[in-house]
Amino acid sequence: MILFLCVLAKASFAAGFTLHQLADGIYATERTEPAGLMFDANNVFIINEADVIVVDSNISPDSSKEVLAALRKLTNKPVRYVINTHWHEDHILGNSVWRDAYPGVEFIGHVQTHDDLTTTGASNRKSLLESGADGVASLREAIRSKVGLAGTPLTEEERISHESDIFLVERYLKEAGALPIIEPDIALDSELVLQRGQRRIDIRFLGAAHTRSDLVVWLPNEKILIAGDLLVWPIPLVGSTSYPAAYAETLKKLSALPATSIVPGHGPVFHDDHYLRQMIVLLDGLTAQVKAAKARGETLEQAAKSVDLSALRQPFVGDSILLKIIFNMYVKSSGIAAAYQEAAAPVK
Repeated sequence: MILFLCVLAKASFAAGFTLHQLADGIYATERTEPAGLMFDANNVFIINEADVIVVDSNISPDSSKEVLAALRKLTNKPVRYVINTHWHEDHILGNSVWRDAYPGVEFIGHVQTHDDLTTTGASNRKSLLESGADGVASLREAIRSKVGLAGTPLTEEERISHESDIFLVERYLKEAGALPIIEPDIALDSELVLQRGQRRIDIRFLGAAHTRSDLVVWLPNEKILIAGDLLVWPIPLVGSTSYPAAYAETLKKLSALPATSIVPGHGPVFHDDHYLRQMIVLLDGLTAQVKAAKARGETLEQAAKSVDLSALRQPFVGDSILLKIIFNMYVKSSGIAAAYQEAAAPVK
């Protein structure tokens, strides 16, 4: 059931989300931005008898304020917990909004969150703050010249995507530098169960995947799975912080849950496991090719050329130039590098 659309207009682009009711008291926000190189996260509201649990915040306080406003149209119950499925900034930078609105709120995350935020997270933030303006300038030039990032005539799909990326990056640059990073008050390494009346909320770590510290939320009574960035549509975010071989095994564990609704970190709510299994095929294929290249004694640079993902790419990309660009960045380039590193030093 779709309840309403929340949008914020800036220039020629509108960012926002559609709110879906998945079960009694359970709602998912589905971001309405097009696929692109910059992302904002889906959220979930779990409204209980006396309180609310929120899954994930957003890429900026402004974005989380919009999500907060949507929640307050549904209930005046206090938010007791915010679960951050992982430490990437598009899932945590809005945490301060929830703490300001509900001073008693506690944040739940993985035990590895602190180390990841203060090392890789800090480095990634510094890089984006320093390079973001140049990235925006490149996208504006692509729109002005009508020549896309692949050097081909700019498609309408690319233009719309670039406008979205510009909006999200500029929003990030405006706010991110001065934001406090709010770390978990409650950290788990395997499983935490919250019981709210008859509702069981099972927070689990199933293994390294998109990062080494991804959490999923399983609601067994409602058969709703909140997957975070273990699932991202239309292009999986394998990325530089991933462990592709472990990722595939973690998704296989995920597929054993009898979910009838699956909320991804980005993209539409799924009602079957077809896309999940498609991702497993991709990750298994990527890992097998990289391991074979390493066994032949190839360097990373050589493996990047010899590994051929074209057949595995096609179900995700089709004929879209834009999706090919995203795939090459977040699966081919960073994914091959991550798989090569994992083959040398498997995650523990």
